[in-house]
Amino acid sequence: MKTEGRLQRVILAGGFGFRKYGVREEEAPSRTQVDDCKQWLLKYAKRKSLPEGKRLNSFYLKELVENATERYVTNGAFIQAAIELGFKYSSIFGPNAFFHIELRLPENEWKRVKPQGFSKWLFKQDQLIFAHDAKADPTWPRRAKRFIDFWRYLGCGGHRGVDDDLSKAWESWSGQMAPRPDLIDTNVVYDRECDFISYGESYPNAPANSTYLYALIEMDKDDRVRVKYVGQTRSPSERLREHILRPGSIDRVRWIGGLIQKDQYPQMAIFYTGAALSMANELEKAAIYAFQSCETYWDDDLDGFPPSDDALLNIHK
Repeated sequence: MKTEGRLQRVILAGGFGFRKYGVREEEAPSRTQVDDCKQWLLKYAKRKSLPEGKRLNSFYLKELVENATERYVTNGAFIQAAIELGFKYSSIFGPNAFFHIELRLPENEWKRVKPQGFSKWLFKQDQLIFAHDAKADPTWPRRAKRFIDFWRYLGCGGHRGVDDDLSKAWESWSGQMAPRPDLIDTNVVYDRECDFISYGESYPNAPANSTYLYALIEMDKDDRVRVKYVGQTRSPSERLREHILRPGSIDRVRWIGGLIQKDQYPQMAIFYTGAALSMANELEKAAIYAFQSCETYWDDDLDGFPPSDDALLNIHK
């Protein structure tokens, strides 16, 4: 116990102080308040050696406890609790102690989520305002991997500036075209303004170094087009035949099998012609994302919209 002259440094309700003959009971921190502070410290505080200037003021910390518990605690109660739990302090200023404490508060949890992939790269682009805004955003999808996850998060599709900022950043990071859903005109399928082929019909193969983008569709009871699958092919007739004879995933087996039981087959809508092979994969992703949005409908059982990723029978890309 430190002394100043003949006085001893003690912990009072208000914090550190000096007394000649110890602390009277009415001056000591409340035991109930000390226990409240202990519970908070065990939940949100971690021991960590910190340099001067980074250590945390006991009065600031006791206010955090009050905000969390909605109960008043004294500065001294916090100091007593921290010392009893083994937290070190390196300096004293008046009644306050400065503790070697690292906080793990729930409202700061986002700061401890390590960014991955695109976000990790983006946060290092100090010259981009878009990067600064993303890094400071507590709800930014730091672990997302797909372009569409960021596109949907930002509500893109009608905000040209944000759309372009995201796309330019993605292309700089990936070295590939951003698979923006707005690259695809879905109306040509729903309005039947593109080529449709049926099982057994012939269709010319794509020219050299190019491919087609297509949608497998069915007609609903109201004679409206419903897109079920999106893909790319250089040989549409052969690809449609493969889909029907070898559907692939169990979901496509069920869908196509159900149509065949009703004496029906899916049709193929060719909505994008002459897609360069170098761009085909990203355009296919853009098309999947675009048609997922078109095919996502309100679900009364869920009382909301189901995940867009479930709208088509594609494996998620």
